[in-house]
Formats: sequence, C-alpha cells, structure tokens
Amino acid sequence: MSVILENGLLKQQRTIIGSYKLLQPTITILLVNLMPNRLQTEKQFVRLLNCLPVNVRITFAIPATHNLRHNAVEVTNHYLTLGGVWHQQYDGLIVTGAPVDQIKFEQVDYWQEFQHLLEWRKTHVTESLFACWATYAAGYAERNFPVKAIKNKVSGVYRPGHVAQSELTWGLDVLKMPQSRYFTIPSLGIPRRLRVADDDELGAFILRDEGVNSTYISGHLEYDTTTLADEYYRDSAGDNQTLEPENYFVNGRPRNSWQDTANQFFKNWGQLIVAKTNKITAINLISALN
Repeated sequence: MSVILENGLLKQQRTIIGSYKLLQPTITILLVNLMPNRLQTEKQFVRLLNCLPVNVRITFAIPATHNLRHNAVEVTNHYLTLGGVWHQQYDGLIVTGAPVDQIKFEQVDYWQEFQHLLEWRKTHVTESLFACWATYAAGYAERNFPVKAIKNKVSGVYRPGHVAQSELTWGLDVLKMPQSRYFTIPSLGIPRRLRVADDDELGAFILRDEGVNSTYISGHLEYDTTTLADEYYRDSAGDNQTLEPENYFVNGRPRNSWQDTANQFFKNWGQLIVAKTNKITAINLISALN
C-alpha cells in the first residue's frame, strides 16, 4: 500500500511511498524519532509500514526538550515537537530506540516529556509500539514489567527460546530480531499475561500489554542489513575489545536474516490497528488479507 508523509526529512525526497488506494482505509501514525540518524530511521520504518495492507499517514515528532546534536536546524524545521501533538488523536504510536541506555533515566533531557507521552497515549492513541530504549524506559516508568541495566552490550541477531501464539506472531515460523542494547527484561519477572516472545538468557523480545494497548520490542526490527555493522565499526574504533555482533557476519559480511520477521511483525501490528478501528477481529482480518 502507500505511506503518506505529513512531515519529516524523507518528505523532501518523496511524499508518497507505494501505491495509494482510494478505496482502502488510511490509518494515522505518530512516530516519535529518538534516534540520532533520523533520516535513516525514517526510511527504515517507512519501508516496514509500506508493507501494511492499508494506507498509512505518518507524522514525525521529537521531544521539545531534547538537545539536538545532529542536523538540529533541519530536524527543527521538518519535525513537530510533542507539544504540537497533545491535542491530536492517532491510530498508532511508534516510539523508537535511543542511544541513551547507559544514562540514568532521570538524566535524559526529555525524560519528563517521555513520561507525559506514556500517559497521553492511553487516551489519544489506539495502539502503541515501543522499540529498544523506549521499551526499557516504559518498563522503568510504568513498572508493568522488570528492566535491568547490564554492563556488556547485547549485540547481534537472535531467536527467542519461547514464542507464544499471538496475533503479533501470526505467520512467523521463525522469529529473528537484531539486538543492540545495554539492558535486559528478565524472563523470570515477566507476568505471564505480557509474554509474547522471550528467552531464558536474553530476556524478553516481545511483550504485549492489552491493558494499555501497547506492544514492546527489545530490539530493532527496523534495522537495515548494515546497521549493526556500522555500530560495531563505530564502537570498535573507540574500543578494540568490542565484540562482533553475534549470528550476523557470514564470511566477513553482514547478513540480513530478520527481514521476513520484520515485515510480518509490522503487518500483524498494523492489522491490530485496523481491526480495532474497524471493529473486527485481527485474526479474521489477517485471513482475509493474505
């Protein structure tokens, strides 16, 4: 289907991605982009949202209190701040990861705004999706699942040991997810009702809280083939003890083994939104559209 960009850096290149279908519904998504390379992150998420069987209209936003260090003028000119969306309603909310998982939450400059975002989404958003640091921060702030800082970075592409049958895992014969984080969500402390995919050693991969219509992933399904490699080369330049991402390089070259997982997961999440906005069950919708 198509993605219509309301704003953002990518809009300067193309306004509509895909093929717009007049007779198909359009869902609205607010994407709070906390990653430093915002253009790259826009492209990654737009690519996945273009897999949805509906039209998707995206608005990009950043916290007003965030001290921008990368392309500050350009981002300020092409992004909304969260203060400009509090009065709006959205079908979906996506909050990206951020490279701040080694900083205390209270020391993150936009921490107060992030907490307000968590409360706001309960009344202004149909479905929410949190990725990596945003999942870590949401668990810490709302206390609905445990989070723990770790010293050694989890870096690589992994499969969870346990995957529940769920609307989010429909069609996923194999689930693989890139991970790049200094935290874990310990499996032993996760309430059973929240578990979708987890691992005894690596903790939660996917959590789902129906009480707040929220999905949480600990990794980066949106990553391009080379994103983990770029992070590894950056980190190893400053620390020659940096370990290679696990289950990723093949004959010295990065291999993307998670794209099928990413595409199907985002289809499933998008279909949850369509199901709720159209008052039909997600499983029936999935069957009808595949």
